[in-house]
Amino acid sequence: MGTDPEVVLQCPANAPDPDALCAALSAALDTVLQDAKSARHIRQSQISPTDSSQNAGVDTLRLVLSDIRSDRISGHLTWQSGDGSLRTGPEVALDVMDTALSAKMYPRFARGLLQASPEIIKNLSD
Repeated sequence: MGTDPEVVLQCPANAPDPDALCAALSAALDTVLQDAKSARHIRQSQISPTDSSQNAGVDTLRLVLSDIRSDRISGHLTWQSGDGSLRTGPEVALDVMDTALSAKMYPRFARGLLQASPEIIKNLSD
């Protein structure tokens, strides 16, 4: 028997508390994959915001942040399958009022990113 397919999750290193952001996205992705009865495994990696390289032959989900402030985080997902095809999800933002953005808010942002990108989720689940 072969190993289950892997998804490389690339998270930007320039976010406040990047480990927490990547963990939140990984947890949300894991939930989506379980709901889809997918056997894929997630491998996390952090990348610099200027790194545009892709891993050839590897399914890669990347979070690209476009705005990071004390009261806002926004970005989108990109999905590159092992065959080289690329999909980009829509921009999603999380704005907060009367407080500063914190890592405890990342799970909501992560779920929003995945919910806004059904085509990417379908590719992950195939």
